[in-house]
Amino acid sequence: MALSKELGQIKQLHNGESGVLSLYLSTKPSERDKWEIHLKNELRRLEQEVEAGGDEAKLKAFKAVRERAEQEIKNNEHKLLRSIVLFAEGDDGLFKLHFLQLDVDNDFHYGDKPNVDQIERLDAEFPNTGILLAQLDSITVYDTRLGEVEDVVVFDLDLDTDQWRRYQGRGAGGHASSSSQVDQFDSRKENQVRAFYRDVADEIRSLRKQYQWSNVVIVGQDRSANLLKEELDIEVNRVVNRNLGHTDEEEILRRAFES
Repeated sequence: MALSKELGQIKQLHNGESGVLSLYLSTKPSERDKWEIHLKNELRRLEQEVEAGGDEAKLKAFKAVRERAEQEIKNNEHKLLRSIVLFAEGDDGLFKLHFLQLDVDNDFHYGDKPNVDQIERLDAEFPNTGILLAQLDSITVYDTRLGEVEDVVVFDLDLDTDQWRRYQGRGAGGHASSSSQVDQFDSRKENQVRAFYRDVADEIRSLRKQYQWSNVVIVGQDRSANLLKEELDIEVNRVVNRNLGHTDEEEILRRAFES
């Protein structure tokens, strides 16, 4: 579940017996050779603080949550974007790990309640964004908040019949354009694609209103991205001219939000 949808649950956490770990760790490119050291050193510091408190039960709980945190981060290292945010109870309760495409300040805290100051600030500063992945015969729409995907809508065109379909939800159906199709972007196919984009534009404008996007980013090869921008006739904040049809969501987010 996206972090923005978990904020209410996280804010209600209170565990005076075992404690709650709040972790904000920068993993932006300039920190890529430092973040593992920061993680290790800060968790060691917290453990020393808990140990100094003389509560053996809380120390045991912290050691367990520390071990899990380090293991889960290591197992998901391939998802690294610009930051890691983690909230976890020290008694095997709530455990929420997120890799965000937003910058955070390194901050580690272990106490009765979670430290949500940075997430609340980021939630206020960074508006909902719609990312539109434009391909020859499909448009994939990513509804994002706090740099994470909250919903996906896919529009697919059958180039043989000129019929298109809509799929919705994470793991939605749909397919990526093949390289051979991209190579054959002739005038006839361009007319097909333009008509497809024109048909779908109304639906995208409705999604923009439904999801309350403040920003819109189009990602795609030059011709596809430009055609979609023309047909949408709305303010587009950024166009990323890259073919990312065969890449995962993490890479699409990275390219859409990179500065």
